[in-house]
Parts: sequence; C-alpha cells; structure tokens
Amino acid sequence: MAPAYLLLGEEVLLREEFLSRLLSALLPPGMESLNLDVLSGSEVAGPDLATRCRTVPAFAPRRVIVLKEVDHLRTEEWKAILVYLEAPSPTTCLICIADKLDHGNRGLQRIDQIGKVLRFAPPRHEEDRQRWCQRWIRERTRQQGKSLSPEAEMLLFSLQGPDLLRLGQEVDKLCLFVGDRQQIDLEAVEALVGHGRAHGIFELTRAVSQRDLEGALFCVRQLLEKGEEPLRILGMLARQVRLLLRAKELLTQSRPLGEMSRLLGIPRPFLPEILEGAKNSSLPRLEQGLVRLLKLDQQLKSWGRGQRLYLELAIIDLCA
Repeated sequence: MAPAYLLLGEEVLLREEFLSRLLSALLPPGMESLNLDVLSGSEVAGPDLATRCRTVPAFAPRRVIVLKEVDHLRTEEWKAILVYLEAPSPTTCLICIADKLDHGNRGLQRIDQIGKVLRFAPPRHEEDRQRWCQRWIRERTRQQGKSLSPEAEMLLFSLQGPDLLRLGQEVDKLCLFVGDRQQIDLEAVEALVGHGRAHGIFELTRAVSQRDLEGALFCVRQLLEKGEEPLRILGMLARQVRLLLRAKELLTQSRPLGEMSRLLGIPRPFLPEILEGAKNSSLPRLEQGLVRLLKLDQQLKSWGRGQRLYLELAIIDLCA
C-alpha cells in the first residue's frame, strides 16, 4: 500500500473502475462504514482532512480517505495536504482524484515522490482514440460472453462517440437486452438506443451537411427537448464534419465502398449519406466548420447560461 495515490485524468469510467478495485484491495469487506471517508475538494477544510488522515483505523489494518475534485482545492487546503504528506500516517491511504492538474502542482509532485500517480487519459489523436475505444468495447463485451457484429459496433460508436462512460453503459445494457443470444447485432443497437433518438441524431447531421437551416434548427430543438446535452450535440456535429473531411479524402483515392465503411467506422447503410455530403461540401467550408465548432466548444464550457442560444447560432453559421 502506498501512503497516497493520485488518480489523474478525464477518462472517468476507467478511473472509477480502478478506484473500486483499489478500495476492495485496501479495505476488508464490511469495514467501509468505519474506515472509509469520501470527501470533495470543493467542500473539505484542510484541518478536518488532516485530522481524518491521522485517525487510527477501527478494527482494521488501515483507513482510506478518498478526496475527489482535488483540482478544486483552495490554496489553504493544499498547504494542509502538503504538511500531512511530509509525514503521512502508516495506517492511512489517501486517494486523491482529479480531472486535470498542472505539472508544477506541488501536491502532484509530492504524491509522485512518496506514492503513486496513475493517469487515465485516452490517446490524443482522434483516430488512435477511436481504435482504442473500439478495442475496449470489444473486450468489455467479450468479458460478458457476448460479441458485437461489425455493423452493430459501428452504429454504437456513431451514436455514442469516443466516450467510454456512455459506451460502457450501452454495452452493459445490450448484453442484458439480447439475453441468451451470443451476438449483438445491428437491430439490437437500433432497438435499445431507440429509433427516435438515433433518427434525430442522423437527421441533424444530415440537415447540416445539406445546409438545411430550418431542418437543422428543428432537429437540434427536438434533441434538446429530449434531454440531449449541448456539449453532446456539439460532439456529434464535430464528428460529422471530421467524417466528411475524411470521406472527401477517400473519394479522391477511389477506395471501394466496403473499405471506406471500415475506415470511416460507419455502417454500410449510412455510408451513401456521408459520401453525398462530402461531395457537396467544399474543403474550405468544412475547415471553417471545424473552426466554428471550436469556438462553440469554448462558449459552451465558459458559460453556464445561454448554451442553447450559442448552439443555435453555430447551427446558423454552419448552414450558411
């Protein structure tokens, strides 16, 4: 056992699964209520944290303190943690969790010296990330005694994108949904995700590709009313523009349709729409679209209010 761990990175599902396994290894069954404290960095006070860390475990060899959102800690709380980490308790394990921390953060550096820093981040390059996610969902499906048909895998990835948390939830539901069947096919994905939702996603991207402003605004409003998050819709649009750019490149190479379907990660039935959109979109327009979506990403993450307005303004620009 290390005296302190830092679970760092934005891949929440892998991070939470590792945390669960780590807690199981550190705490005897039934001892969680006595020897486990879960705190938030946005609420914890430094002296209280230090006191908890130095508390003797009850009827067990160790205590575990899980401190989430350490990237939200104030300076005073970081000072208290650093003082504690100079002489950590031999019977306490402090587990810190954060999406991001600066490389120069003293807490990160100290935990790296006396404990373990574990990083949970996907590959940065989009194609590498897509392949990584696809390998991961295949393995998760295999662990449950199932397999995804190539078409089902493509559709699932098209609908959820490279988001392991969403992909994991959908794979788990699909494995239950198909019952005794070993393979998860395209029809199962369509049935579970819901025809209406899948239809809305593809209708939106189709309308944007065709510069159908009225149709695109109608689709985005329908998706928002059904509970889709603006950032999720942004992700769909960005992925669509990148697909069109990639499809445009493949068209110049005269690749066979089957190969283009595989390279794009798009089910064969949806391929004609992508190719048609690529033919009708100029390269400068697609590049300008990515720049506009980057601006939208910054707006959505900077402002809690007005997200719907920013999204609709971006749709207007994309369809212009």
